[in-house]
Amino acid sequence: MRTRFLLLGLAACTMASAQQKLPVIRANNAKATIIEGAMRSDWYISPEAKPDVHRLTKHTKPQRMVFKTDIDSIVVSIKPGKQFDFIVLLNGKDSAYTRFQSMPLVNYSKKKPVQHDTLHFELTSFNNVKVKAVVNKTDTLDLKFDSGTTGLLLTNNVIKNKTRITTPMKPMHHLQLGNMQWDNLMIYPVELSGQGTDGRFGWDLFDGKIVEIDYDKSLFVVHSRRPTISKDYAAFDIEYINTLFCIQASLQVKGANYPARFLFDNGYQRTIMLDTTITHAQHYPEDLPVIKKTILRNGQGKEIPVITVNNEKLVMGPFELKDVPAQLLATTNPARFDTHILGGEVLKRFNMFLDFQKNIVYLKPNTLYHQPYAESM
Repeated sequence: MRTRFLLLGLAACTMASAQQKLPVIRANNAKATIIEGAMRSDWYISPEAKPDVHRLTKHTKPQRMVFKTDIDSIVVSIKPGKQFDFIVLLNGKDSAYTRFQSMPLVNYSKKKPVQHDTLHFELTSFNNVKVKAVVNKTDTLDLKFDSGTTGLLLTNNVIKNKTRITTPMKPMHHLQLGNMQWDNLMIYPVELSGQGTDGRFGWDLFDGKIVEIDYDKSLFVVHSRRPTISKDYAAFDIEYINTLFCIQASLQVKGANYPARFLFDNGYQRTIMLDTTITHAQHYPEDLPVIKKTILRNGQGKEIPVITVNNEKLVMGPFELKDVPAQLLATTNPARFDTHILGGEVLKRFNMFLDFQKNIVYLKPNTLYHQPYAESM
């Protein structure tokens, strides 16, 4: 197999430029692989699409990308806001015009006037951050903020029975949250949402801004410019991967430390879900006290067997949570990459700022910090 290495400079390649010859790689099989940093995903070569676009997750620095076929590959470094075009020649005759598209970094800190949009939310008994929303200027719905997803999602039942929506997947929909409005959104149909909600909206609606969640006052505030954040808050660098974002934390059992990446997912209603790939690699104890065995369902209604065990400590920067129930998956991680998951029952214990300008999470314990867990020994 041959590999081509390319560095994408100041000017991106575009298919509109007929004078510029695009790189060509070969393939005898339509199945290929894309490697985006540490994330590997399958790709199906499609000559019908012109171009066939792979959109990168948010990156703050140049990202190494690999496109690998059964007989050839290409490697390129792409800066935020740039794109790279190339051709995959399938079976020596069919040209698949392919594009890596990196989204530009957005930052609303210089927008005038400075905006601080405030929503009041209800923290439900299932740890959902629920707010009122208006879809397409006609349908008032209860939606939850889900930091572990992107876009706007509504359940099939709600689309059918509570809205006038007929073409959810067309980018033509309008969303209003308080004074904030978005146009040209697609609505992704799902089977389930959090109990008592009609759907959910993801973190990317606030990219380039700062989201403040104050659980003590039930306030959800979106800032165009970062407000003053007290020194009581601990800072955690954000790692973006597969359109989602993670922070670093660690588990402690019997004096041993198990640091790892944790998906920041308040849409997951429980405490922490442990990735078996990580736990096996770190030799995380397999003899922890079992609290419960149960079945969870994801947004598509798929059943996920889960065993809940007692984890001695969860350490997040300077903060320690003791005897945290931890869910062990018996199936592939639904995040589709190696990560533990921080859920709503842990995250609700912290007031927070999600800074999508400087790409930092700030956490401070609140009045829920010592609340008993729903599942405990």
